[in-house]
Amino acid sequence: MALPTGLRPRSAEERLRLLRALTAAPRVVALDFDDDGWAAAHLRIAGRVPVWAAPGDPARAAAALERLGLPGLGRGAPGGSLGADLRLRRSAPIAAAPLPPVAGPLVTILICTYNRAALLGAAIASAQAQSWPCEILVVDDGSTDGTAELLAQIEGIRVLRQPNGGKPRALNRGLAEARGEAVLVLDDDDLLLPGAVQVLARALFAHPELVSVSGDTAYLDPAGAVARHYPAARALGPTSLRTCLMRVPATTGATLIRMSAQRSAGAYDPRLTRGEDTDMFLRLAKLGPMESLPLTTFLVRRHGGARCPAGQRITTRDKRSYERAFLEIARPVFRERWAALAPEADRAEGHAWVVGLAQRGLLDEARREAARWPGPHSPAEAFAREQAGLASAPARASERLAVIDDGDPGALAATLERWAALYELHVDLEVPRNPLGAIQLHWPGRYAARRRLHRWQPPGPVHLRLSSDPSWAPPRLEDPRLLPDAPAPLAVRLLAAALGWPAPARRRPGLICAHPALDQLREARAALAAGRPRGGLEAALPVLRALPAWAPIWGLVAELFAACGDGPRAATYRAKAERLAG
Repeated sequence: MALPTGLRPRSAEERLRLLRALTAAPRVVALDFDDDGWAAAHLRIAGRVPVWAAPGDPARAAAALERLGLPGLGRGAPGGSLGADLRLRRSAPIAAAPLPPVAGPLVTILICTYNRAALLGAAIASAQAQSWPCEILVVDDGSTDGTAELLAQIEGIRVLRQPNGGKPRALNRGLAEARGEAVLVLDDDDLLLPGAVQVLARALFAHPELVSVSGDTAYLDPAGAVARHYPAARALGPTSLRTCLMRVPATTGATLIRMSAQRSAGAYDPRLTRGEDTDMFLRLAKLGPMESLPLTTFLVRRHGGARCPAGQRITTRDKRSYERAFLEIARPVFRERWAALAPEADRAEGHAWVVGLAQRGLLDEARREAARWPGPHSPAEAFAREQAGLASAPARASERLAVIDDGDPGALAATLERWAALYELHVDLEVPRNPLGAIQLHWPGRYAARRRLHRWQPPGPVHLRLSSDPSWAPPRLEDPRLLPDAPAPLAVRLLAAALGWPAPARRRPGLICAHPALDQLREARAALAAGRPRGGLEAALPVLRALPAWAPIWGLVAELFAACGDGPRAATYRAKAERLAG
């Protein structure tokens, strides 16, 4: 599933520009462009009031805020404005405020701290600024720097103290005492935006089947400016054990976890003084779906320092030493997880285990897992085997798959994960995407930006897919030249309507695809199915006049004339369709 936000995908550059604007925004900000709700939602989550000042209709933005459970567009004199370039023009001081309080199930914000008194106060203040009902539970893991005195001065929080034993033990103590129906683990040096829990909790509690909901994360440098944007949550597609083996799906501070799932997943492993979040995500992924929202809810403050039990400090200054120490901690636990969970794996998940094992230097185990899956091997499987130093018996791709990428950050990977194995892959990137990252590593193929599909003429048939509807599987297209001269998302939908294929849906947020010709073709097909071919002709003939060189529209009109009993005209139009297609 995908959470229904209705927001179009954004590029990393757009996200970064908006985050820079948010860090400097006044309390009230005018929107000077036709926003679909993405900027308005970010302003609300950041404790600002968006005011509509664009010439267009604010209905889309207002509807998006309502879907997300956020306050609507506001009123008042703006202290700054945001333009279509996502650059802020400010005339008033930087300011933010909590959102109006709302009702809902209790959420526990769990903060484990050790000797970070200088940073802890701001983390707690950001938790106290949440509009959703929250308990703030702080576990002081044996601090000696004045943390106890700081906590004694803060009202409205619960504090637990224990001897220094490391973050996993502190987390387990907090979870045992938590009262909420969901939990968010906030590090003592990071920050929640004021509307973070509200937007995450509304999504989580509205979908009882979900294990967790994550937002996006921004990194701040020590001065408080945005350093860079964290990759969108779930960039590798729907979170499953397989995707968790490839990468951590989100940061814990941006993730609200249902408490019943958290307890079913079991305690944090006390051996993992680093990487405890990766291990927990692996176990949570076995329990059910984990979704995300394309909205920034969490800020990571970059600084020096580490949290480990005394005598086990790991510094990031020496990268090689840090990685070596990290692997020494992670290897034995990951080996145990593989032994327990991998026997249940299917072929795709098994190769993900190969990658995960190889990344942790467990090459013998990686090769044993790879041996469970004999060739021939798909390109993705060959990549996994290469990580373990193994050669592959390549599978020959007998057919081609063309994926039109028109969906949210995880949509392309969700589609490729479902359909790409054993096909020669062609991807048309209609949304901002860097295919040279993890996606292309796991699904090798040909990637191009905004390609006109009717000009692409591979030899032989092709299977078409739209990433905004990963489940859509129309019949094989025998001749790609039947696609009309139109942008790829529209071209595929026009072809589907003209040929009478099932219509794709928007199961994931993505590009809105609307065109009069599309409506007319669907109306013509509906009229034909209802026994009203003359009404179908009235709808189809304007499309034929607009696209006179497109064979499928001539074929549809031939069908309509045949249904009207006009055999000669049907034959004439059918012959024209065959000539154009030939």
